Amino acid sequence: MKYFLVCLIVILSIAYLVFAIYLNKQAWKYILKPGTMLCIIILAMYINPLHTSYSFYVLLALIFSLAGDVFLMLEDKWFIHGLASFLLAHIIYIVGFLTSWTFVFSNTSATLIIFILILATVFLKILYPKVYKQGGKLFIVAVAIYIVIISTMLSLAILTGSVLVITAAFLFFISDAILACNKFYVRFRLADYMVMGTYFSAQLLFAISVGSPL
Repeated sequence: MKYFLVCLIVILSIAYLVFAIYLNKQAWKYILKPGTMLCIIILAMYINPLHTSYSFYVLLALIFSLAGDVFLMLEDKWFIHGLASFLLAHIIYIVGFLTSWTFVFSNTSATLIIFILILATVFLKILYPKVYKQGGKLFIVAVAIYIVIISTMLSLAILTGSVLVITAAFLFFISDAILACNKFYVRFRLADYMVMGTYFSAQLLFAISVGSPL
């Protein structure tokens, strides 16, 4: 059943890239995006049906991510709601890491975290003029908070020492960075493919990670 669900999720993800993005079929977008996330949620519940606190937090984060997906499929006025939903998802992942994992500190992890913080700072500085122009101070504050939270989530994921969790968090970070660049800085043709490809992969890996030994 586990492998069937993983294969189904991969097929649905590819179908989304083809039908919703390449062929630009809006109906398929509304079906496949939440449909893929629902399958990922089911997978997480199948692997570990709330037997650990970490599985509970992952499941909750996936549900908020699904809500964020729905908001982002709507008109631009719902963008801030989508941002808030994903912000809560990242906070929940953070709580899951803090309460469920034993952190591993090393020179490598410290170097990676410092690099992430520098990258996040530079990224916010680059986006600042465009974000302010499109949404004013409210968007600046919202985007700044979001960048801080997702950078914290990735940093804590690195400290878990789990390759699965680190990869999932990194892919999520990349997905959101591309999404922000495409929305606020410069639009490019492959953005939607890259955003959704990394996003679905990240959430799938988070779902699988509930079966990891803590």
